[in-house]
Amino acid sequence: MSRGGLLMLLLALAACANARIPGADVDAAGDDAVDAADDVDAPVVGPDASACARTPCDILTQCGCEGTPATPVCDLDFAMLATGNTKCRADMFSGNETTVCTMATTCDGGHVCVGGRCARYCDADDDCPGAGGLCIIDITQGNPPMPIPNAPKVCSTDCVPSNPANPTCPTGWGCHIYLYDPNTSTMGDERFLTDCDAPGTLATGATCARSDQCAPGADCVTLNPGGPQCRPTCTCPGGNCAAGICPAGAGTCRGYTTPISIGGVTYGACF
Repeated sequence: MSRGGLLMLLLALAACANARIPGADVDAAGDDAVDAADDVDAPVVGPDASACARTPCDILTQCGCEGTPATPVCDLDFAMLATGNTKCRADMFSGNETTVCTMATTCDGGHVCVGGRCARYCDADDDCPGAGGLCIIDITQGNPPMPIPNAPKVCSTDCVPSNPANPTCPTGWGCHIYLYDPNTSTMGDERFLTDCDAPGTLATGATCARSDQCAPGADCVTLNPGGPQCRPTCTCPGGNCAAGICPAGAGTCRGYTTPISIGGVTYGACF
């Protein structure tokens, strides 16, 4: 199972840059996350299932598993992703977006183990905290990725891309800026967002293809001349990138050709 679908991620800076949210593979047939969920024997229908939007339970409202204390969380049935069935499962660690995971049971209700961490299910942007959190990430399965019927989307995570350490991301993970364009043939519908990615290892100045390859605090930026490089992200006080602060030796803070603002904060890159 992977994150994909509606996310088309492009980033423009000084010249242009490219970024994407990498697919997060969770094998529906045999990953630990799936096995953990499948090993839980839960009643097919909880005592409150008749009042739920779906049976045996509903993910967004977490309705239907209240009467099963050992399996109180409603999640996808990982053995039946092709049909999008739901199932009651256990909650072992009450994990949220800051929690890394390999098993479904690591995550709290309303969360799913995908992309190596617990992601928040959502129905609308209001379900996603912070200006950088948007309800736009589809959960998919297979190769090529296929949608899971009736599955909710998950949120991107609001975080600070210029900060190598983000309390809303798992420890050590990076925060990157992305551009969501729901229709690549139509201009004007784009929205900037942020999300957490497992930490990249490329240092400042290294050639890159994706932002998640760069160390936390940097994005993959295409300079002209210079080509795609990992460059530190900076904040532009009052929209003035010239006043932004960059790490020693990383250059000066410069604005994007198309200004990038998230939650009233303008971002640039150091070069």
